[in-house]
Amino acid sequence: MRVLTYILIGLLILCGATVQGTIGFGLGTIATPIIALVKPELLPTVILCLAFIIATTTLTSTLARTGRAGVDWPVVGISTVARIPGSLAAAWALAHLSEPGLQVVIACAVLIAMSLSGLGWSPRRTPANTVIAGVASGFLGTATSIGGPPMALILKRLPPATIRGTMSATFVVGCVVSLSILVSSGHVTALQLTAAAAYLPLVVVGLLIARRLNPYVNTIILNRIVTTVALSAAALLLGQALFELSA
Repeated sequence: MRVLTYILIGLLILCGATVQGTIGFGLGTIATPIIALVKPELLPTVILCLAFIIATTTLTSTLARTGRAGVDWPVVGISTVARIPGSLAAAWALAHLSEPGLQVVIACAVLIAMSLSGLGWSPRRTPANTVIAGVASGFLGTATSIGGPPMALILKRLPPATIRGTMSATFVVGCVVSLSILVSSGHVTALQLTAAAAYLPLVVVGLLIARRLNPYVNTIILNRIVTTVALSAAALLLGQALFELSA
């Protein structure tokens, strides 16, 4: 059963890496709810470490193709500053929430974010909205490794290539902020780092697959698939967490 669990997680990471390499997010929203069900002690560090690798690779590729024009840098700067208080609040939550309590946070984060995205809500990309998205991304990214959806909401009106570049830039800086706060607060374990290193080859494979698929993928359909999978996993996780809390 332990071997099957790690194989399942590997498949989730492969799928999540492929999706994130295609639409700019997806690793956290696809993999995190199910990992929280089967191996919660790996969260959030494993996904944050792997998301950092994906984001760095995608950002490097974007800058090589389009230069600085491929990234909305004002959004990156504002959201990075806003991310810090959100990440600090997440470290406090990790220190005080029980495992079922954290699972409720993960499930609700996915349900709310993906529901809003599925409804087509796209707030304007104003400085105020960017700050709100940055704080939410910092909290959710550090506590649950699902920091992408808040930023994705305010970037939906941009071209797909710019979304990927901007999301990648925010992930690179955001993961550094989140991991630094997690390390300083004692929430990073040797098991998490070992698992992240073991799953890294699958991330590389996922990115190579995404590179091949990008010219042919219908991002609207893929977004719908990601939304359906994430909502289903989050609903299952929420049900389990509420059952444990009521027991």
